[in-house]
Amino acid sequence: MNLMRATWKTRNRLGLAAGATVFLVVGLLSPAGVLAAKPPTAAVAPTKPPSPYSVPKRATVVHTASGLAHALESSRSRDIVLADGVYDQSEPFTNRHGSRIYAQHLGRAILKAGLVVGGPTGPGGARIQGVVFDISDPSKVSMDGIIYTWGASSDNLQVLDCVFLGNKQIDVGLYAYNAQGLDAERLIFMGFTGVALRASNNDGVNYHADTAIINTISDIRINGVSRPTPGASNGTSEAGLWVGQPVKNGVHRVRIRNVSISGIETVNNSWDTTFSDLDIDMSGPNASSAVGVYMEHMSLHNTFTNFKISGTRLGFNTEWNHGVPGGAASHFSVIKNGTIDAAGWAGGDETVGVNLDEGTESTTVAGVTFRHQTYAGIAAYKNEGANHFDGNKFSLAKGATPISTGHV
Repeated sequence: MNLMRATWKTRNRLGLAAGATVFLVVGLLSPAGVLAAKPPTAAVAPTKPPSPYSVPKRATVVHTASGLAHALESSRSRDIVLADGVYDQSEPFTNRHGSRIYAQHLGRAILKAGLVVGGPTGPGGARIQGVVFDISDPSKVSMDGIIYTWGASSDNLQVLDCVFLGNKQIDVGLYAYNAQGLDAERLIFMGFTGVALRASNNDGVNYHADTAIINTISDIRINGVSRPTPGASNGTSEAGLWVGQPVKNGVHRVRIRNVSISGIETVNNSWDTTFSDLDIDMSGPNASSAVGVYMEHMSLHNTFTNFKISGTRLGFNTEWNHGVPGGAASHFSVIKNGTIDAAGWAGGDETVGVNLDEGTESTTVAGVTFRHQTYAGIAAYKNEGANHFDGNKFSLAKGATPISTGHV
């Protein structure tokens, strides 16, 4: 990424010792809780909160951290149920056999240490459901992620109905380095310094060459991703959702608040994916570069539809080609049916709704309403191919132009 290119240069109902945390989590999981979605608009569907589920009847039930560690070491314990309580140890728990872990009751099993899911071989198919991860000590996570996945035994991982609390001390909530078959649904992330949900092996290949395929990312709520000094990562992190692989069933219903640099970032092998029902507000105390969606190398044939993006300096931004013909980040992207509003950006730089930097190829922007941008609704600088800008509406600041070929 080159950000400089764009010139921005208590006790509780359970009676548990750690009860205050449990009480907080119950609030988070409630429709009336801290992160409850705002009433939906006609265009953007709200996220679904973590929801109740059934646990397997013949599962191994554990009550202590040592019991959990022992069950995970046994290849016979494929289904593990965590009784209500707190599970802590000095290092991350390790799930190398594809075990399926369920909180006995939604939100009432709390892990104070992270979880590594993976190994060089194994059956895959692990599952984590209904668990709260509440971690403040970076030494209790692996590779900076509360959940870190690697190797064949983490194929087809399901992470469902969980809450991730990074307490402004942990870099990543869910770090799916092996994202093959990942199913991430109904998840809440709060208080991270790097990326809330990162699904990418960081290994770029040619379009449609062999790479990991994510299954589904849906109903994701993110609140708070920033270094202590917002923007200090200079664009290497401080993002809400980082998607670097194709997503078979798409990325749907994502709500992002209080993130410093980018709400959603598409990287290395982000292809052929539909992103829909996106509610992104980049204003607030953590605002730095304030990019709603940042398309980095290589983003090809992605569609963004049904969105509400506000408080942004750049609603959508595509990385430039670094002076190499054909080397731009975004190719054949579609941005349609949404609103981009610069109101709430207080950084002082000029604002653009959709910024297509040098070399960006053949972008469609259709049915988008642009509000309060000070430079242009759409800036298309030295683009390649044929852009299509149809049916858009512009309500811009005085002196701004609907479509510009200049560089912001």
